[in-house]
Amino acid sequence: MEEKEKIKNMLKKEKQFPEEVQKKIGRDRAIVYSVDILEKNNIPATFQRICVTAQGLFPESFSFTEFKEHPDSRIIRNCLWHCVDEKKGWLVGSDKTNYNLTNKGKEELNQVFGKMKDNQDVESLPLKFKMLKKSKVTKPEDDEVHYLKEIEKTKAYSKFIANDIEEISSFEIKKSLGGDRYSPLSYFHNKVKSLKEMAKRNKEKKIEEYLNWIEKKNILK
Repeated sequence: MEEKEKIKNMLKKEKQFPEEVQKKIGRDRAIVYSVDILEKNNIPATFQRICVTAQGLFPESFSFTEFKEHPDSRIIRNCLWHCVDEKKGWLVGSDKTNYNLTNKGKEELNQVFGKMKDNQDVESLPLKFKMLKKSKVTKPEDDEVHYLKEIEKTKAYSKFIANDIEEISSFEIKKSLGGDRYSPLSYFHNKVKSLKEMAKRNKEKKIEEYLNWIEKKNILK
């Protein structure tokens, strides 16, 4: 059976998580859960498959606002970047390869989903994951701010701000964009373009300067 059909059948068997549960576990954990479900069904977790699975199980979190039947790949890509970042370290991989759970990722899933009855009971969630019932799913704008703040923590950006430009390696630049040495060039060019739009919307001029520098110097070869 082709992977496409396997995913379709898998999503028919799996229950969608209620919106109130989605609000409480957060998007990053939902992405880790989606990767885990793919792994358990012996399906390599590529970026596109993660998009389809995450949107199928957590529609309110990962669907376009206007076209709710389609996954918002921008949000999903941001979450993947958060999950592979060393600060969380829940996933490993890249768009060129596949994504896989780390031991930290498995522990995080067990801590949250393992304590939920039938994966649906909100009251079974650990206290630290509970929010007010009237809270909303994190806005895309909030994700953008967090995403841009993560860039500020990278070595490449810190060296750029310190004017140590000659000391910035190509790998450090790629890592600041959420990729690695195996990620295709098209990923980085698209990433720079989308990040510039985010930086402009959020009036992050220094980050915009950094991205312009990457683009003008044609460093990503």
